[in-house]
Amino acid sequence: MWKQNKWFLVCVFCLAVFPLFAQTYTVRGGSGEPYMIEDTRNRIQIYVVNGVENVEISYTSSLSSHQWYRFNTRFLDREAIPCSQIGNTSTIRDVQDGFGYCVYREGEMLNAVWIIDYAKHPFNLQSLHVSAQDPCSNQVRLSGEPALDDLYYMTPNGVRTAVPRELEVSFTSLEWDDDASYFNEVERTQNLASLGDVIDDVLIPTIFCVSGDRFSQHFRIGQSVCSDEYMPQGIELHIDTAQVVGIAENMSSAQSGLSAPATIRFSAMTNEPVATIFNWRIYRRDEPDNVLINFTEPEVEYTFTTYGDYVASIEVSDATGTCTKYDEISISIAESFLDVPNAFSPGTSPGVNDEFRVVYKSLVKFSCWIFNSWGQVLYHWTDPAKGWDGKKGGKYVSPGVYYYVIEAEGSDGIIYKKKGDINIFRPKTINDQIDSEGSF
Repeated sequence: MWKQNKWFLVCVFCLAVFPLFAQTYTVRGGSGEPYMIEDTRNRIQIYVVNGVENVEISYTSSLSSHQWYRFNTRFLDREAIPCSQIGNTSTIRDVQDGFGYCVYREGEMLNAVWIIDYAKHPFNLQSLHVSAQDPCSNQVRLSGEPALDDLYYMTPNGVRTAVPRELEVSFTSLEWDDDASYFNEVERTQNLASLGDVIDDVLIPTIFCVSGDRFSQHFRIGQSVCSDEYMPQGIELHIDTAQVVGIAENMSSAQSGLSAPATIRFSAMTNEPVATIFNWRIYRRDEPDNVLINFTEPEVEYTFTTYGDYVASIEVSDATGTCTKYDEISISIAESFLDVPNAFSPGTSPGVNDEFRVVYKSLVKFSCWIFNSWGQVLYHWTDPAKGWDGKKGGKYVSPGVYYYVIEAEGSDGIIYKKKGDINIFRPKTINDQIDSEGSF
């Protein structure tokens, strides 16, 4: 009894602390080359064979006598099995699916071998089904008929361990491009350890095709099976904005926020046709119940004319209204500002102080008149982003003093009435034609 217990303790000690050995077994047979997976941590090699009728396992060492054992739960519950011995090589036959095999040699257990007969657990799906993780999820799982067997082995210590089948699933989906602010339709492939693994980012109607598994591909008997078209319900949403009119060169940067009037195009970038129902709401942040606009299309434009903070919110739903996604974006409209220069030099250095322009922000109304000293109107404009180039009738006016009158209104309700003089500087060396009627 003591000898037997001592022998068990030696086995456990060997499993725990003996250094790993190089591959010690040779597995042959079945239809095609056996597929080997090595679990070095548990000192076991898993061989997947395609049929066990002619499979044999051999072991060669310097010793002439080997004792073989097999187990299907743990090594301590092993049973001795016969082998054929030729010289220093021993061989066992009649191996079975779902068993581990091992040589025990003078107090040390060598790496074990586990056999899986793939012919008994084939990838033979005839149909493929898709189900969502939850009704509004963009994640799905696949199942099939007939159900695929779980492949596993037992470690020598008795731990049941899965052998992934490693399937490949392909389907069509969308991919968000941050740089372009756009969804691109893409063909996706995802590797699955098993058929029930989660598949992410299923955004549009698609067909799933599963091919595999790695063992059927290895034995060159691989196949694929496809599902019916699957319609997801989960919503994917991004908001894209574009200012219809850009920032002018003479717009002040000292005030934070957009300059009114600011026309903004809001776009709901979604996974259509899953996303079907759209509802835009624009309101002042301090007055959420006072909705300025409701709009039921993916894209809407709105012109902000009044100083303050605003919210543009979008709610998108699928055709049933069951699945909804919400997002919002903040818009800040700046207070008004107006500053008027008193000199410029037209025609001297292009692009550098060669136009009379105000510096402004958030002017919703604007008019400016230029007069000569006799009160004649030389120029008039209504867009604060523009200005006067110092010409009348296509010709530069003479250097000197001219006058402006400005009437404007800001986004914050401030009324501006400004008037003053402008000095035009032009060196005598410039011989451009001068409109004398525009001068003094």
